[in-house]
Amino acid sequence: DMAALERLLRRSDRYRRRLIVTDTLFSMDGDFAPLPELADLADRYRAMLLVDEAHATGVFGQYGRGLVEFFGLEDRVAVRIGTLSKALGCAGGFVVGSKSLVDWLVNRARPYIFSTAMPPAVAAAAAAAIRIVRSEPQRRRQLLQQADLLRQQLSRMGWDIGRSASQIIPLVVGTPQRATVLAAQLLRRGVFVPPIRPPAVPEGQSCLRISLTAAHSADHIARLLDALAAAG
Repeated sequence: DMAALERLLRRSDRYRRRLIVTDTLFSMDGDFAPLPELADLADRYRAMLLVDEAHATGVFGQYGRGLVEFFGLEDRVAVRIGTLSKALGCAGGFVVGSKSLVDWLVNRARPYIFSTAMPPAVAAAAAAAIRIVRSEPQRRRQLLQQADLLRQQLSRMGWDIGRSASQIIPLVVGTPQRATVLAAQLLRRGVFVPPIRPPAVPEGQSCLRISLTAAHSADHIARLLDALAAAG
């Protein structure tokens, strides 16, 4: 609700620092935050914009840096955070920002200072994954093409996929019972799609959460569609 955010920014002008915080790609609905509009508001009201690229890293952008890169906003977002545990297949996380911000975090952020350091093998694996993301863009192109095709097919079959625009595709079925039963029916056919129920989603929005990867083939997608047709 951009109008509500702007009202909050107007009312908070007495504060020296204000921070707008959002995911870039929402983890349950698979839709995008309105990043260009958020950046405009941050500029207009001299606020900082902090975004979580957890589900967009490795998938969007020319070099796989996420939706901030995809929208051309890298000079307008103050802080980017994310995880190494999704597209990069490792463990840990990252913060991207100005040198002064990073220096401040290294010296003042208690979770960083008092946490055990990342094992060298994990750091090396993450670095290798980042190199693959940068050098093999065909992986994310294939993933996004497959996701687009799957969304079209699901819509034609009558499934409610919400506002998904990514590799995360919800099948909104309403009740927790319906989601659980449908997930069990798919599993019996060899397809694992986890049910998502409140409080992870609002009441009445229980769903099955499809999360595609670059390793899923056209045959995998056809098997999913056949299983949904048989179960639905």
